[in-house]
Amino acid sequence: MTSVKTQPVQQASKTKKVARSAGDKSSGDSTPVLRGFSRETFEALLVARATEPEWMHDRRRDAFHVLLDTSLPTRTDEAWRRTDFGSLKLDEVEVVGPQASGAAALKGAPRSIKEAISGKGASGSLVSADGQVVASYLDESLARQGVIFTDMETALEKHSDLLEPLFMTQIVRPNDGYFAALHGSFWQGGTFVYVPKGVEVPLPLRAGTWLKQRHSSFTHTLIVMEPDSRAVFIDEYESATDDRQAFNNSAVEILVGDGAQLDYVNWQDLGRNLYNFTHERAKVMHNSTLHWIVAGLGTKLTKSFIDAQLAGPGSSALMSGAYFVDGNQHLDYDTEQNHFVPHTTSDLLYKGALKDSARSVWQGNIHVYPGAQRTDAYQASRNLSLSNTARADSIPGLEIEADDVRCTHGAAISQVDKEEIFYLMSRGIPAEIAEQLIVNGFFKPVLDRIPMDNVRARLEASFAAKMGLTEG
Repeated sequence: MTSVKTQPVQQASKTKKVARSAGDKSSGDSTPVLRGFSRETFEALLVARATEPEWMHDRRRDAFHVLLDTSLPTRTDEAWRRTDFGSLKLDEVEVVGPQASGAAALKGAPRSIKEAISGKGASGSLVSADGQVVASYLDESLARQGVIFTDMETALEKHSDLLEPLFMTQIVRPNDGYFAALHGSFWQGGTFVYVPKGVEVPLPLRAGTWLKQRHSSFTHTLIVMEPDSRAVFIDEYESATDDRQAFNNSAVEILVGDGAQLDYVNWQDLGRNLYNFTHERAKVMHNSTLHWIVAGLGTKLTKSFIDAQLAGPGSSALMSGAYFVDGNQHLDYDTEQNHFVPHTTSDLLYKGALKDSARSVWQGNIHVYPGAQRTDAYQASRNLSLSNTARADSIPGLEIEADDVRCTHGAAISQVDKEEIFYLMSRGIPAEIAEQLIVNGFFKPVLDRIPMDNVRARLEASFAAKMGLTEG
């Protein structure tokens, strides 16, 4: 760790030369660029967001105070031992960056982002580019039933009463870590999903976030499923890749009420110049079900904390992850399955493929709290290495404080079997296609868990692109 020192916020607040470049304007855009996470930048952000409710400003100030008292993580911290972000220059991060609008903002965006604008095959769609909402749609019949699917700024303006009790108070909190406190202080943009009691959303809700000209993102996703509601939400993040450092610091908060069911897909294919830090947590209540699907394809470096809290008897969480890294990419997933009450179930399966000099890290823990009898929990991490220079670390863990439980875990790392390649080639299949078939077979168990055909197909196409067999 050389480029980043501990507690840069305190240092930056004393040395204003890294705090703000108020006159720095990007080409063709008049938006002032604020850089770094100093007190001066924080106060400037509050001024820029003067229309927010006072309670949100108070919550930001509380998070900033936590940030000032929290050291930047280093590799001496257990959760960060295998992830070094020393090349990240925090004092150069754009807190407020250039913004484009309309068609210009979507130039270069992937087809999936552009398709989301039409709303085809979806009950609602929300697309933002460089921090600006480009398109927003919600089926009128769902709106009449009280469903809310909108950007966070609009949610603050029109649904503040729903946000105030939950926003970074019960699920993700500023004291969860340095980047959680950073997010609570500087968050901007994101999505609010609210499904009232007993309402079923028939088609998926789709959100697409695209970064082109802007090099930072601080989105916040808040999903509230009232009792006995049903929904599928596909949340997609993509960005262009260039030579400049880019940064994402986001949070996801999910509340699944009694008897509710949510399928949540988090699709990440951000640019290979981007450092990505996330805190994501779901609270799953009585007799409710969460299927949480993580797709990891992009970024230079990712560190994600992903936590399912089984907080009501009969609750269940199915956690599925599929990732493919190449080049010098580094992905680190830190997962938690926390069982607080009796008669709960969790099942985690993460599978990853690696090539070139890429590295993946998965650290998982099942924690059964005192009194949480009849817990049934499982976790597994499987990795397939496609080169001799790639590295995968898988560290499962169990923390059991009850005596009537069934908890198991497993982890494996392997390479492609040359005999399998030879066998397929002997049947007239070219070597590169043979390898793709083996990779597809490796991912099949986790893909079979995904109930959405289009998500499975996109993952298969993305894996093929990683292997250089199709266009990305």
